Amino acid sequence: MINKDMMKMQNAQIMQRMSDALQKGDIDGATAALLEMQTTVCEAVEAEFEQYRDVSDIAILQSRGLRALTSEETAWYQKFIDAVKSGAKQAITNLTDAIVPTIIDRVIEDMKKEHPLLNEITFVNAAGAIKLVLNGTQMAQKLGSWGAIGSAISTQVAGQIKVIDVTKNKYTAYFLIPKDFVRFNFGFAPMWVDQYIRILLGEVIANGLEQTIVSGDGNGQFIGMIKNITQATNNTYANKTAVALEDWGDSYANVIAGLSVDGNGDYRNVQEVLLVVNPKDYIKKVRRAQNMVTLAGVLDLISLTWPTRVVASAFMQEGKAVVGIAKNYFAAINGGQSGIIEFSDENQFLEDNRVYTTRVYGGGQPVDNTSFAYLDISGVEAPTFPVKVKGTVKTKEQA
Repeated sequence: MINKDMMKMQNAQIMQRMSDALQKGDIDGATAALLEMQTTVCEAVEAEFEQYRDVSDIAILQSRGLRALTSEETAWYQKFIDAVKSGAKQAITNLTDAIVPTIIDRVIEDMKKEHPLLNEITFVNAAGAIKLVLNGTQMAQKLGSWGAIGSAISTQVAGQIKVIDVTKNKYTAYFLIPKDFVRFNFGFAPMWVDQYIRILLGEVIANGLEQTIVSGDGNGQFIGMIKNITQATNNTYANKTAVALEDWGDSYANVIAGLSVDGNGDYRNVQEVLLVVNPKDYIKKVRRAQNMVTLAGVLDLISLTWPTRVVASAFMQEGKAVVGIAKNYFAAINGGQSGIIEFSDENQFLEDNRVYTTRVYGGGQPVDNTSFAYLDISGVEAPTFPVKVKGTVKTKEQA
């Protein structure tokens, strides 16, 4: 059985290396990390298949993490298997049926489980929709008024509605399949192919989404949490000015207070916030503050200031962070209208791998410019252990 905890830990380490490589402009390093992650998944699925290849009891297989497929899903996977087994590019190109929406649903479900950031925000499957409408204000009374019926009411309502085009941004997901894997093992039942594809797409898409949700500049991608969504130059949004945080006390409380005023200048209830930090900062600056041992017991100094859920993301720059109202970040993806999967043997990262691509479309942005605050936490010190001394302590010289 696949050890998902071990795989999750390995993938997190690999994604951190890929993020570090991308920030340094090291494309070869990022590519090698991506290949390592996908090879790890491929080998894990192969090993599990070999262990359970003679098991035909669906209940047993489901208990091992596989899932029963709908007839529509089975048909789509069978087309994919037949196309891959034929080894002909034409067969793959002719696989024009869009990926079944329920497969995307399950990929989203898997991503939310393995990537906490995606589980915190408002994240949906657009399921072929072109545009989605969301409420541009959290003030219910602004969407209605007392008085005579007239055009002013509809104008007022329309002014508070935002539309996100979920076909505007295209994310091309690459997944590698070693040729030996294709030649010998794609006689898998569709549920095995489903597991492999969901794990790969889930990891590749999730990390692409996490990066753009945190820091996407809006130019062919989402508008990230750290961006100023009120100003754009050539369809590109700049970072907000990072607020220098001094501590997790008054300084942090002042930032949270700023979130309580929405983009329209109205007050809103902020019951809890999401704090996204780099994994290194989580260890050095956050975790110890959440488990501060005091004379009163173990305290979470951050949540004492305000209820806070913390997520570590490899795509947040070290020394920086973003805090905000998680559900006020809206993201949607779909499989597009064609769902075409293509492969190339010429354009491959390393030998003996076939490169497949599929495209995911989507859109995402904060609902207003005050839902998230960009932070500079480089000056925040780890908390110190308070010591209470009874009586008089003599120095060595005094003694």
